[in-house]
Amino acid sequence: MVTGAARGIGYAYCRRLAADGANVVAVDIDDPADGVKELKGPGEPLGLVCDISEPSQVDAVVGTVLDRYGRCDILVNNAGVFPFTDLDHVTIDLWRKVQAVNVEAILLFARAFAPKMRAAGWGRIVNTGSGITVTQNRDLAYMTSKGTVHALTRALANELGESGITVNAIAPGLVATEGFLGRVRTHGPSADEVFARMTALQTIKRRSVPADLGNALAFLVSDDADFITGQILHVDGGVTRTGA
Repeated sequence: MVTGAARGIGYAYCRRLAADGANVVAVDIDDPADGVKELKGPGEPLGLVCDISEPSQVDAVVGTVLDRYGRCDILVNNAGVFPFTDLDHVTIDLWRKVQAVNVEAILLFARAFAPKMRAAGWGRIVNTGSGITVTQNRDLAYMTSKGTVHALTRALANELGESGITVNAIAPGLVATEGFLGRVRTHGPSADEVFARMTALQTIKRRSVPADLGNALAFLVSDDADFITGQILHVDGGVTRTGA
């Protein structure tokens, strides 16, 4: 199951998992049905609409997944919101919304699916973190939420490792998704300027594309990664060389 799956990085995750043979459940606040129809693979994909900041809607998705498939082996918590916030202008309602979507939903889905993973003795949880936690970026609510995602990833890894469940996070750099480009249009310099600045910091001198993240995910959910847990994997062309 992949959240934030209708487009961008989440949809790249769905495409890779479907190609590798998974029964993909694509979850998004926007209807992911059209994208689900385009997934190529032997599995039986499903698209579900859900506002993951609402626990009752999370419960409904969990029930649908368990009724249809019996369990969730691979949980990919990718959905996120990233309104620009600073100390002078952030409201408590917006702050709580960012934390609810970016952090609390991870807890709710992990708690719901972990029992079946434990029973099977195998499971993969992969969260989408961010390189923003180790760069100089003034974005109060989002940066705080992603730092918490990294900490929650490690905490879950501590708790679930003995059950055969690995928990890791993929931390992208800048990726040319619809969400990012829409944000750039309303704040600051152009997308070309932003990417030029980022590419200059990279050791690999090209823009990141969603498939880069899909490749990393495919490894982390495979048996080849069964001795890797509690890690924050920065997939950013080498911008982040130290720290987490």
